[in-house]
Amino acid sequence: MTNELLQTIRTVDLKIYNFLGRFAGNRLLDHLASREETNNLLKGGIFFATYWYLWFRIGPDLTKRRKSIIAIVIGSMLAIIVARTLAYVTPFRVRPMYDLTIAHPTYSIPLTANLENWSSFPSDTAAYFFALAFGLAYLLRRLAVPIMLYTAAWICLPRIYLGLHYASDMVVGSGIGIMMAWLSLRSDSVESIVTRPALAAMETSPQWFYTIAFLLSFEMATVFDGVRHVGRDVLNAALTALHVAPHSGHSRPIDEWGGLLAMIGFLVAAVYVGNVLHRKFRDLRLAKRP
Repeated sequence: MTNELLQTIRTVDLKIYNFLGRFAGNRLLDHLASREETNNLLKGGIFFATYWYLWFRIGPDLTKRRKSIIAIVIGSMLAIIVARTLAYVTPFRVRPMYDLTIAHPTYSIPLTANLENWSSFPSDTAAYFFALAFGLAYLLRRLAVPIMLYTAAWICLPRIYLGLHYASDMVVGSGIGIMMAWLSLRSDSVESIVTRPALAAMETSPQWFYTIAFLLSFEMATVFDGVRHVGRDVLNAALTALHVAPHSGHSRPIDEWGGLLAMIGFLVAAVYVGNVLHRKFRDLRLAKRP
């Protein structure tokens, strides 16, 4: 039964990939898909600009809205972690563009993704951006449908068109993202460990809170590109110092672990520093009281 289901999914994936491949070679569509894939301004940039607008928009629900935004940020981070973990523990799936067993369309532009050692399933891109999209849909109920359609058409569809993912990779990834955002919004642990201390830090030391928030939102808008590169470089340097070849004996690039660990470390450090600064400034204010 399981094998039949997997075969059915693969058949559907290939039909969708082949259907989209019929449009490959059109210079306008190829360049548009390439720009959609590489342009962070119209992905993370526009998402986080909207979140900052919602953070400062005055209204009776301001505090509740800010709590939700913090929870959504945590949920989107967890979505990446869950998706990457599944990619490690599930059987490796070759991305369509590297699969030698299927026919590939011919594009009018060169494709140099360099992801041949990265498992296709599930899509952490879909998990991440659908978590953010679900959060915006939760806060902007009237725009829920356009937000989700934009995420599917502008962010996810080009990755299928260019052969970076199968449709099922994106579907499962989007499900992970929506689930993690929803769980984070409903989690008492997220509220007690992160949300309440973060809002308290905003009140007691806004200069530090917004400094950390800016850095975090900048990295998240660029999908932690800077942090992941630093993490990979540090891990590769450590392996070189230990005389271990970074890719020896591994079907998947070990420096990917550096990127993931750096991303997690960045989030943990931001939460930790925020809590420490909050307690410090709170104690200083209490000490100054008569």
